[in-house]
Amino acid sequence: MKRLEISKLMDEYMDNEFCPEEGSATSTAAVKARVLAQASPAKKRRMPRWKTALIAAALAVGAVLCIAAGLPATVYYLLNGGTVTVQQGPNGYKSYDFSNQFPTEPVVLEDGRLWLVLDGERTDITDQINMETPYIMERTDPESGLTNFLIVGGTPEDFGYCSYQEVPSGGFAGGGSGGCYTSYSTIDGVPYDVRDLTPEQYEQRDPGGDYDEWRPWYLNAMEQLRERGYNW
Repeated sequence: MKRLEISKLMDEYMDNEFCPEEGSATSTAAVKARVLAQASPAKKRRMPRWKTALIAAALAVGAVLCIAAGLPATVYYLLNGGTVTVQQGPNGYKSYDFSNQFPTEPVVLEDGRLWLVLDGERTDITDQINMETPYIMERTDPESGLTNFLIVGGTPEDFGYCSYQEVPSGGFAGGGSGGCYTSYSTIDGVPYDVRDLTPEQYEQRDPGGDYDEWRPWYLNAMEQLRERGYNW
């Protein structure tokens, strides 16, 4: 399974997601929402408050590098009712604001069942997804011809979802709610789910021993979309 080094998480998000090009800008809320979404645990298993505070502090510093400018912007309306705002900056540079990507949760857990809640309708998708199998919804804007995806995967005990919006310059912008990958740290060479670490264990982590593994359903969704010709 593919690994991602946690130590590179902030740099990659700032460079490739929120500030994909030199001169890009975004808000503190957008940065915090995106990084906490990807670094946070799946539903029912929350990150300890002490670690959340550490991440939030780092985000506050990082966001200073990307201060939004009052320039023209394009708003994309997502399947789940959220938006992604793309702001045109100087010299053609763009910034992406994901702070309203998930105004409400598109997937809810009720009585052991997972419900997709969109456009006022509820669909039970519990039996259509698992840790290997994603549920993919697709919608194309008839005016722009650009496509938005909502992807859900996992089980009632451990699920996640993400949304991606196609942008005119090529590729997609977006991110997940959590549960898209699992974060690990090693202590004396033994891997541990970071959600299970105590503050004392967190301080005992091996240098360079932090990494992430994408969930199989997420990887399978990306592969399916690549096979359909989408550039990820």
